[in-house]
Amino acid sequence: MSAPGPAEPLLAGRVALVIGGSRGIGAGVARALGRHGAAVGVNYLHSADAAKEVVAAIEAAGSRAVAVAGDATDAGDVAQIVRQTADALGDVDVLVCNAVGSTENAIDRIRKGLTLALDNAEDVRARVDTQLATTLFPAREVLPGMRRRGGGSIVLIGATASRGRPGRGIAEISVAKAAQDALARSLAVELGPERVRVNVVAPGMVPTDANAGPHQEPLMGEMAKVTPLGRVAYVDDVADTVVAFASGLTRHVTGAYVGVDGGRGML
Repeated sequence: MSAPGPAEPLLAGRVALVIGGSRGIGAGVARALGRHGAAVGVNYLHSADAAKEVVAAIEAAGSRAVAVAGDATDAGDVAQIVRQTADALGDVDVLVCNAVGSTENAIDRIRKGLTLALDNAEDVRARVDTQLATTLFPAREVLPGMRRRGGGSIVLIGATASRGRPGRGIAEISVAKAAQDALARSLAVELGPERVRVNVVAPGMVPTDANAGPHQEPLMGEMAKVTPLGRVAYVDDVADTVVAFASGLTRHVTGAYVGVDGGRGML
């Protein structure tokens, strides 16, 4: 009996688009998709150099990639993002919505324990608008290509703050992500007959450049102490979960919400 040949990459033949893919979790997701064989469109708004680095890493791993500039809150920009990705790589059959908007001062508010939902009502409403735009517009634009390819996978990057007890001072994030969760369920029902799956991967606190600073290590250490698996989530933990939802391993899963937080969300 001959030895089995090398396994085909998990995402071979897939074309993925990562909205907000130049930094942090989005960059990690884009690299992981490329590492598993997908051709990847890396969307960015301001971080052109960072996006080019992600593209270079994907190409070094043997996959194709393209950096695509555009504002994911603007319907016209999103149409262009999807068109440029399809022109370079083919129709998109894996969409990852990672863009969230600015997280400026979020860590400071968490540390100070401020309750600002009413003081900053306009910010809460604006964040919900941003979150829904960066989900609805890309999903709408990739759908025709997914239909041509006979189905697809849409993965929304959520947050464990949308369920259970939210942290103080981050109402705009927890409320916006809760709205996205509800949208994911509706899209899963509406798009299911077309073999398009929609799922949410929800990280807890993940150390990235968005929350970098002298406070990061002690904050993560405190959270690790109350996490059943003994540590916070890292970018690779989130990225690998997205890969599973992008692949055929989860071919009969839609409308799911998976917390990637080491079990902390249970407490």
